[in-house]
Amino acid sequence: MTSTQPPRPLIGIVIPTTDNAFFSNLAVHAERCLYEAGYASLICSSANSAGREKQYLQSLASVGVRGILCVSGLSALPEGLLPDNLPLVWMDRHPLSSRMIPCVANDDRAAMMEATEYLIGQGCRNILLMPGYLAETRTSPRVIGYREALEKHGIPLNPAYILNRSGKKPSETETEELVRGVMQNGLPVDGMITSSDRAAFGAITALHKVGLYVPEDVKLISFDNSPYSAMASPAITALDRNPRELAEAACGCLLKQIRGESAPEQVTVPVRLCRRDSTR
Repeated sequence: MTSTQPPRPLIGIVIPTTDNAFFSNLAVHAERCLYEAGYASLICSSANSAGREKQYLQSLASVGVRGILCVSGLSALPEGLLPDNLPLVWMDRHPLSSRMIPCVANDDRAAMMEATEYLIGQGCRNILLMPGYLAETRTSPRVIGYREALEKHGIPLNPAYILNRSGKKPSETETEELVRGVMQNGLPVDGMITSSDRAAFGAITALHKVGLYVPEDVKLISFDNSPYSAMASPAITALDRNPRELAEAACGCLLKQIRGESAPEQVTVPVRLCRRDSTR
């Protein structure tokens, strides 16, 4: 006679997309951590849509999940969208809310300052920034860090150097189109910082199509540090955001709430700059 295990209580995990290595790694590590703690996970992709994210949050609450981990694209959590007693932890991003919701994230502002200053130290003065897509309009901490680094070194901020994606196409495709547009308009560029390794590949493709190369003509840094960044030619200098530590810390905060314990309001996971050939 086969014995059956009782069903595991459910936790919801909401991420913006599954085709981004950073977000998929967050989900994988969170699912593993929660499984080891006795829970099953429902992983939902909002497809970079604020409306879809809200629907998933409501749906997860309605099916009785014990808690939710969310990488949110919202500027604020709408009042009444979720029960106030449902444990919730933000990962990577921190929308505004009337209730205290723990957030586990990198310091994107500090990471972007480090990346921008590193390029400046390598002689770059015309640095193109692709900060990444947010479902609802708000100022990205990455833009703030970029601006502060330029100001610190006396470099005027030119808004034309900040390229925001619409989120309607794959990141590498949209990044390639944006970079090609900038280069064809004659804007001088000697450095770039992209939101992900996939976006970095789009930027490299755009540069090649106009006869420019990394790092000889343009030095490049990306966020994420997926395995592909080291395998690329040239190998890409990248900011390692440590998704495993982020996921484990977020799960720890959520499990504390489920047990009725207090969780820290903010946990910051350090970012490491991995220097490679794309900035030599």
